[in-house]
Amino acid sequence: MAKRKPLDIKPEELTELQFIARSGKAEKRLVERAQIILCWREGKSFIETQQEVGVSEVIINKWRQRFLKYRIDGLNDAPRSGKPPVYSAAKKASVIALATKKPGKGYTSWSQRRIAEQVGMSQSKIQQILKQADLKPHKIEYWCGKSTDVEFESKMINIVGLYMDPPENALVYV
Repeated sequence: MAKRKPLDIKPEELTELQFIARSGKAEKRLVERAQIILCWREGKSFIETQQEVGVSEVIINKWRQRFLKYRIDGLNDAPRSGKPPVYSAAKKASVIALATKKPGKGYTSWSQRRIAEQVGMSQSKIQQILKQADLKPHKIEYWCGKSTDVEFESKMINIVGLYMDPPENALVYV
């Protein structure tokens, strides 16, 4: 029988593979893939690996080839084709940009319906985009309430500035 060529694995790769293989929280398929590579590193044959890991030769060969080509990243699932996106990233960015601007026509805040009408998308898609961006333009909270004072912003900056960089020996009474 010919001597098997050992697999060349970097120490950091070996550590990560061992961590995955012993993990009780990693996905079962990822653990199996790590075990396949570790068996290969130990010089075990396909049959020995089959008996130890419990997978077919086709699976063993697939993950060995993927490891050779992509290293540790190759043990993760490849992206699936799936349905192509209907809206581009630029269109989604325009929804987010619109939701973060002040609405016109006398409105104080955006609703998902108004955003949908403005950009020509469904309200459910707008909800999805805003949820992914963690935006809630219909729920605006002010840390110290709304103010009609035209000098409110400059006053607020002065007060916050005092808290951020108080003068020497300053006392604050509440």
